[in-house]
Amino acid sequence: MLDYQEYTPNIRLTPWVKNYWSASGFTNNELIPKIFPDGCSYIIFKFDRTVGTSYSYLLGMRTAFVEAYYPQSTQLFGVCFKPAGLTAFTRVPLEELTDRRVEIAFVETLFDKSFYETLSEKKSIAEIIAHTNSCLLKRFSCFYPADRQIIRAVDLINLSKGKLSLADVASNVCLCQRHFERKFKSVIGVSPKMFAKILRFNYALQCMKNYPDKDLLSIAIECGYYDYTHLAKDFKLLAGDTPSDFRQKKSIFYVYGEEYNV
Repeated sequence: MLDYQEYTPNIRLTPWVKNYWSASGFTNNELIPKIFPDGCSYIIFKFDRTVGTSYSYLLGMRTAFVEAYYPQSTQLFGVCFKPAGLTAFTRVPLEELTDRRVEIAFVETLFDKSFYETLSEKKSIAEIIAHTNSCLLKRFSCFYPADRQIIRAVDLINLSKGKLSLADVASNVCLCQRHFERKFKSVIGVSPKMFAKILRFNYALQCMKNYPDKDLLSIAIECGYYDYTHLAKDFKLLAGDTPSDFRQKKSIFYVYGEEYNV
């Protein structure tokens, strides 16, 4: 049975890191539940405890659902970065990583080879988390500076759950629309419009989870969609299902996820 758990990082890391998570108990040759776009980027460590191998990769922000399967002996550990959080660790424009899985050795970051080698030697999730916290905190003074205008824009879009006019967001952070969109995409990985779409979608997911008997038209209106058709269009794009079909299925996000919050 799939065992998925989330963990809180050291409090000094919370401006950049949303959480750590682990997953194990996979069934051979069986797809795991779909994982949906959530506005975050990840560094994921894959361990095979049977043969003693490990692999690490960076997963950029997603604009569509992900499906995968893993051998039963696989254990995953992930660092979930808040929007723009990964920019503290790498100078690579995040738009170059969108919808891509890149081996971490090929991406310039503040993580070094010794970090991964030592991490694979840890036997328990508590040791893995302690090691990760320790390594990140040691590099605290080396973090790349945040783009405060884009962080503010993310906060505004998040607080409105993706419903605020993007022209108003650009004006609030003192950027012209064109410069705002270009800068946002470089720092976050997707356009402001796509980011807002992902947040509305996640808000709709949360509403469907919290109110399983509520009609979908009411949920659509509450989440900022014009009507059910617009909600269904975003669901098909981001989840691969219609909202009604989705209610009959399960996913890691739907079962374990919490409301998106930067």
